[in-house]
Amino acid sequence: MTPRFLHDKTCLLNNERGVTLLEVLVTVAVLSVLVITVYIGIQFAEKQSVQNYRMRAATLLATGELDKQYFVNKYHTNQNDLEFRPFSDRSVVIDVIKKGTPLLGTQSVSIFSAYELHGSKQYPYTQVTCKVEWRDPSTAKTQYVVMREDFFVRAGD
Repeated sequence: MTPRFLHDKTCLLNNERGVTLLEVLVTVAVLSVLVITVYIGIQFAEKQSVQNYRMRAATLLATGELDKQYFVNKYHTNQNDLEFRPFSDRSVVIDVIKKGTPLLGTQSVSIFSAYELHGSKQYPYTQVTCKVEWRDPSTAKTQYVVMREDFFVRAGD
């Protein structure tokens, strides 16, 4: 077997044999695997980005509602008689899909009274739970975010 480049020849292309068909096929196969891998990664990243955006939008809707419940009760004159506003299945927009079609979900707020024990004392508090729920159009699975805030009665009131 003769080497491809002879050092004593002045013209490098005088004895060039070229590339064999097998080398071309191997190169095409390797490049195809690389391109397919990158494409699959981009598709997965795009799908995950959309899911993360919808989860973040639902989280912001839930925290906004919990903040509203807090604001209503922060300036309430009688802290021993807190006024919460529960509701169920309020329609909310999670995302805008193709051509301006909204992805709708539901938002619910539930109220539950409980006591926390610390030593020999009981401290009453109210749990406010907000749930935002929607059906993912790509997977047809129900997705949801649940957030809870505890409201304790102020000491000394």
